[in-house]
Amino acid sequence: MHITNVGGSLTTAVCLSLIAWSVRVLRSSKPNLLKDLQSHLKNKSEDSSARNENKSTSINSIKKKARSAARHESYARLSPVVFWLLVETKAVEFFIIDVSDRNESSDLVRALQRRFISEGKEEEETNKNKNSHNKSLYYVRMDLSEVLLLLRNRNSPSSTTSTFHKRYLRTKIPGFRSNLIFVSPHGKHAAQAAAQASSLGFSRCSTVVGGMVSLIPLLDSDMKSLLSEEDVSLSRDAFMTLLESSYLLSSGAAVIIDIRRYDERAYYGSVRGTVHMLVDHIPKALLLGDEDWFRSFRFPKPKPETFVVLLTSSSSRANWARQVFSDAGVTNVKTYSVENGFAWAQHSRCTKYEMFEEGEKPPEVVDLGSSLPFSRAKGEGELRIDNVLVS
Repeated sequence: MHITNVGGSLTTAVCLSLIAWSVRVLRSSKPNLLKDLQSHLKNKSEDSSARNENKSTSINSIKKKARSAARHESYARLSPVVFWLLVETKAVEFFIIDVSDRNESSDLVRALQRRFISEGKEEEETNKNKNSHNKSLYYVRMDLSEVLLLLRNRNSPSSTTSTFHKRYLRTKIPGFRSNLIFVSPHGKHAAQAAAQASSLGFSRCSTVVGGMVSLIPLLDSDMKSLLSEEDVSLSRDAFMTLLESSYLLSSGAAVIIDIRRYDERAYYGSVRGTVHMLVDHIPKALLLGDEDWFRSFRFPKPKPETFVVLLTSSSSRANWARQVFSDAGVTNVKTYSVENGFAWAQHSRCTKYEMFEEGEKPPEVVDLGSSLPFSRAKGEGELRIDNVLVS
């Protein structure tokens, strides 16, 4: 480009020259600018794709952990104390399924196995003397590789010796709602067996935390001696006072859980102001979140500070459930027996009945009259000791 300065100043000529030079530079660099812009957009697109991929991977990881947690919560984990207390008190009917590896066996493990067998035989002798056919403890041994086959074909009429009823002639065949407790020396095989049984539909499976080796310190202990009725039982005064305190029950500060069986409630009715939950549901239920708990049982899950009263006809059953709650962090738990009596409904007479096992003839109701005397002042005093303030 050539500029001829005709009648203009030198400054004007310099400015025009600079403009012309700038235009030439811009024209020559335009392809490079387009390449840089395209490269920038491409890099931005790749970064966005990488972020989306990382986000997707993170979501998949969270879902995988959730599925793993769901599988993990398909069975309960009992503390050694809860398990041993169950063995000694036989609060509910349960099966001990020993899936120990033959190579892991030791003298102490064999001592535990002999203890399980002796507990079962001792109960058989006791029932024989009472002319009772009810049994609470069943002990069987099976290999981990046999769990699926034996439990799946437990009701099979096949003549093969691999089915449950052929292998264990004197053992009751477990159902989907039976309490199956899987044990092994260190708990690894027991956890695998419990997961397999849960996948078949057995809803009340559990293992022992730490395996059988965690039970060795308790082998010579008397768990029954640890239970003091005076420390864990609620008096009639306190129970009736709590029933009358609608605020405590409606606010969730206190809850009365009826842990009796369905047949007991059907024969004798339910108590106004209480909620219901089977005792053998408790270990697995305490693993649920608040929403899942409420969806399953229709009342809020007890918190560590909640005052819980377990209504029962069996002290051994209530004390075992109390220990399960205590292991889960809910420590302010008391029990109340129907033998102390109370009014079943708002306009009913006051009654009580003696404990009976499922399948036995229900006992007659003891009529206590139209009113049940109790001292509200004593009840309030007892509840204050338990850190429950009655308004």
